[in-house]
Amino acid sequence: MKKTMLKGLSAVVVAGMIMLASCNKSNDNPLSVTDTQNVNSESVSASQSNEASDLTNSVMDNVTDTQLAQARMEWTIDLSGKDGRLKGATITINGTGTKDDPTGTITIDFGSGTTGADGITRSGQIVITYSGKRFQEGSTRSISFNNYSRNKISLTGTILVTVTSVDSTTTAGTWVITHSHTTPQALTFTFADKSTATRTATYTSVWTIVWTNLGQSTLTHKKGGTANGTTRKGASYNMSITSDIVYSAACVFTGYYFPQSGAKTLSVTNAGSSSPNIYTFTFGSGSSTSCTNTVTIAYNGKTKTITISGDGN
Repeated sequence: MKKTMLKGLSAVVVAGMIMLASCNKSNDNPLSVTDTQNVNSESVSASQSNEASDLTNSVMDNVTDTQLAQARMEWTIDLSGKDGRLKGATITINGTGTKDDPTGTITIDFGSGTTGADGITRSGQIVITYSGKRFQEGSTRSISFNNYSRNKISLTGTILVTVTSVDSTTTAGTWVITHSHTTPQALTFTFADKSTATRTATYTSVWTIVWTNLGQSTLTHKKGGTANGTTRKGASYNMSITSDIVYSAACVFTGYYFPQSGAKTLSVTNAGSSSPNIYTFTFGSGSSTSCTNTVTIAYNGKTKTITISGDGN
């Protein structure tokens, strides 16, 4: 199988979700302080879980079939040259299966804290329990955490990843991958002030890689994906992807790490309220050939289009 560029394209998910966490309020901004907190909690929870899953994509994409398949052999490898986020991390592979049916665990150990090339400090461990040939139909990964934190936001729970279909030729390839973190493995995020947020989710990602022109490749979060949980302020929320959210490799290559099209809704019921607040987000211009870094937020009959900089402001 050719290098699938899963690492490079999947990293856009992280930037694309974090961007909503820091919308500055202006006179015509439909979001109040409480609204911004609601958006913030869902966005940060999404970005934290997406990056954890993406780090395992990066590791799986850069280890060898021999390392994954060889039973009773423990490998310790350094992938910091492949992915700067793994700078300072010790990665240990313990294969327990066979060449035809690889199984085992991979531990990504950031120790008491290491700062990656992206300036993010991570500590603790991400543990991958894998079964089946990597990125092949039917292969699975269970991602768990041992005292893991990212910039002092700790994460517990389990993420389940399953490759449901693969269609690869000499010119292009498509991978359909489902992600879920559901009860009782729901994710819990604990912040420095000891407040917490929770998240359960089920969604499908489709990677379309065009070998002959990588700029035409895309990552799509499919319509129908959902998430729910609680915010740091105790509000309950439900998120639904209402239109395919599409990231374009061509735009990523030119510095636009944001969705180029798609939409989602966020329904939040604040503590003590009987009716939810409904926020809608429309990403980009809708064109795959015109890169943009905008999101339009609609709430309570008002809309505002926000231009996001690379640092999320």
